[in-house]
Amino acid sequence: MAYASYQTTVKLNANIDQAIYLINNERMTFNIDSSKIIPAVDPYIYKFSISNFNATSNSDIDIEYELKVTTTTNLPLTFALYRNQNYDDIDAVNLFSNSRLVQDTDGAWYNIYEPSNKYLMKYTDQITDIYTLVITFPKVYSSNDAYADAIEDIEVVIKSKQVME
Repeated sequence: MAYASYQTTVKLNANIDQAIYLINNERMTFNIDSSKIIPAVDPYIYKFSISNFNATSNSDIDIEYELKVTTTTNLPLTFALYRNQNYDDIDAVNLFSNSRLVQDTDGAWYNIYEPSNKYLMKYTDQITDIYTLVITFPKVYSSNDAYADAIEDIEVVIKSKQVME
């Protein structure tokens, strides 16, 4: 007779830069300050959380949400997004498989990054999803004057809606 047991523990570093509370179905946005992003060896890490509760309220409906990151095309940045994972873990999954390049009516170009999944938060559970946005601006561009005065707009959009079952 043999018995076996397996246990694993993961510690998620949650130094949250932005906390978003989805109590009602709505659209929320915030921007990343790109003026602090300069060519570097290490990536820039931005953490934010999405919850269906806060200190005073709980959602009383099931909420489904999706994310979108829209950027201008002024700087040669790369983006990765991780949900409830440390971005540097060996098995971490980047939610951005690729981006779409779109042009608006004024002729400006944008990259749109969207995970393929939508995420459900049941009202019966208190849920917090922690996201890590990883932005890379390779050090090799530090000697290129073309990017010296360029400004990048980086907008994170969370769209949510009520789920009827």
